[in-house]
Amino acid sequence: MIQYQNSMLPKLLAKENITIQHGNYQTAWFDIKNRSLGLPLWKDMSKDEYDLLVGHEVGHALETPYEGWHDSKEKLEGCPRSYINVIEDARIERKIQSRYPGLVGCFSRGYKKLFDKGFFGDISQYDWNEIKLIDKINLKAKIGPLLDVPFTKEEKVYFDRAITTDTFEEVVELVRDILAYTKENEPELLDTPEQEAAQEETTQEETNVEVEATDEELEELFGESPKVSDKDAEDGEEEEAESSAGDEESSDEDDSESTNEASPEPEYDEDTSITDQMFRSKEGELLDSDDQGKQPLVISQFDKTLAKHAIIDFPELMDQRAETVSESKYYMDMMERWNNPKWGFNKYIKETKKSVQVAVREFEMRKAAYQYSRATTAKTGSIDVNKLWSYRTNDDIFLKQTKLADAKDHGMLLLIDYSGSMSGSMKQVMEQVIHTILFCKAVAIPFEVYAFTSTNKKFDAIWHRENPLHVPPGHVDLDGVCVTQLIHSRLKKSEFEGALKWLYARTKSTHWDDTPKGNAEDWGSTPLNQALMAFDTVIKRFKSKHAVQKLNFITFTDGDANRLQCHGHYDTDADLTSTNREIKINVGGVWAESKDNRPKNITTSILKALKKKHGTNNIGFFMADDNREWKWRLNALSFETGSYNYNSEQARKMYNKEYKKNKCVNVQNVFGYDEYYMVKGGKNLSADADDFEVDHNATDKAIGTAFKKYSQSKKTNKVLLTKFGKAVA
Repeated sequence: MIQYQNSMLPKLLAKENITIQHGNYQTAWFDIKNRSLGLPLWKDMSKDEYDLLVGHEVGHALETPYEGWHDSKEKLEGCPRSYINVIEDARIERKIQSRYPGLVGCFSRGYKKLFDKGFFGDISQYDWNEIKLIDKINLKAKIGPLLDVPFTKEEKVYFDRAITTDTFEEVVELVRDILAYTKENEPELLDTPEQEAAQEETTQEETNVEVEATDEELEELFGESPKVSDKDAEDGEEEEAESSAGDEESSDEDDSESTNEASPEPEYDEDTSITDQMFRSKEGELLDSDDQGKQPLVISQFDKTLAKHAIIDFPELMDQRAETVSESKYYMDMMERWNNPKWGFNKYIKETKKSVQVAVREFEMRKAAYQYSRATTAKTGSIDVNKLWSYRTNDDIFLKQTKLADAKDHGMLLLIDYSGSMSGSMKQVMEQVIHTILFCKAVAIPFEVYAFTSTNKKFDAIWHRENPLHVPPGHVDLDGVCVTQLIHSRLKKSEFEGALKWLYARTKSTHWDDTPKGNAEDWGSTPLNQALMAFDTVIKRFKSKHAVQKLNFITFTDGDANRLQCHGHYDTDADLTSTNREIKINVGGVWAESKDNRPKNITTSILKALKKKHGTNNIGFFMADDNREWKWRLNALSFETGSYNYNSEQARKMYNKEYKKNKCVNVQNVFGYDEYYMVKGGKNLSADADDFEVDHNATDKAIGTAFKKYSQSKKTNKVLLTKFGKAVA
């Protein structure tokens, strides 16, 4: 799949905020009323080809009225649709290239590539005496530099008009003039029912033979026979000569529109530009499809407006919290107790900072080791006086300067699952988060912490067809997602302490209503994939605020995402709850590609897309709520990795052994993560070390064993802090 497919180029060319949709379309289209441009999914295409096609369609969007589009159902008397296509293409392509001179080269190189792919037939087979004027004009306008198209003096007049038309009205007038000229001077090339009837007084069988001969003739002229629809084939049969004018325009034209009156004299709408027809038939080869010719299901990421509604920044969250507290005396009293020393906040933060300092010292040592291992030494121009005595025997008497390697500037974004199933591990998760936050604060690493859940009231009406935010068809269902900013490194001291208190309150919570909270941080389901899509905006914003060289993106979840659905999908085969069809999701201009709609596979594809676009270092933590969840996830992990290095049973045994030793399983490059950690939730994730307890009469061996266990627990229980500190050092 070409990676140039993004929404910016068409918008820039159009000079307006038109809606861009990549979808399961056979060709491009433009909705004039709603200012929406639909582009097919193209594959195996160069940047020049893509820019050519986009520039061409934007040219139509800017210049062509509805009746001038190649798929328009409007009838223009005396104007075959393919003739209109040729002349209108020449007009809009001249205008778009004149407006944007940078497209001139793209058009030239793009058409050269399409010509080489056979979009205009085989040049070696061209017999200019057997090619209609309209096809000569089409070839000269699009690929003129590649071949010498011969025009008579009379024909040149029409070509000159074609490349200088200014309005669509002039296009229509020229088409009628060209058709009149062709009828008068090239009648044998017109493929109309009247001429066929005049020339053929044969049986039906003979007629069928003649139709086949016509296809062979086309193949002789252009190197291959153009693909035609069943309707087009029917138009060449004798019985269609009696049909009403314009039937060939649309196969789904309602029969009720016909009258009992005698059919008028047929217009020459059956006449076509063979080169235009051939080009249209070849366009299907550019479409992205599998071996069975089936296109992937395309899903669009929600746009900036919707992302703005999905992301709840810290000030908005505080407003929600204040409203909740003001409506409940119970919560007001609770917050009063937060300032009581017995609540334990100050003591907890003091103890946490002590343990964080250990991690900070380890971080500084790792950082120094990294820098010295990559240090460079260079001679200066100054003499080392301590070596001057040896100048007769030693050339190296100059001072040396050691330059330490620059350490990368890191940043951290953390996303926490606020689904209801996380409630059993939330205390321990928040302890890990607080430790990591204070560590980042101590070593000046910028950070932002978010939670995601499905309780966003702003999106309630969208899936129920009220659609107040005007979500276009084919966009992902928002699933009530809210991505809530809990704390960040730019807060003032008082705000930062206040935000920490709310996180600490989660560590004290034993019930869903033990902590006052807004809708955006209430327990919900797991719209992980929507949250990751919204994080495209979060990451862009974070990188613009902080000049980070390495961005660590960490997720805390206890299961797979919800099933993905679409809002009013244009594709009738879009039952995402059961489809095994390939799925492509546009995430900020980068395609997340999944082989099916399994939530895990969708998550993997989005994480890879974020990494490709933003260069994120993806770190995932999975917390199993019980043994059943642990075994299920372990099996999935074993299957994923076993297919590469060893069988899944071997992998399962290895991971179980690792967990028994470290209370954590660490795997690299799996599920879209650079580092993936599996831990059992609850107490296993606690940031508190086990108590160092021994009997008063314990032997030296027992004391040693207890101390070893205590020291190991201090290390493993701060799993996030330990792993993150190691990563950034």
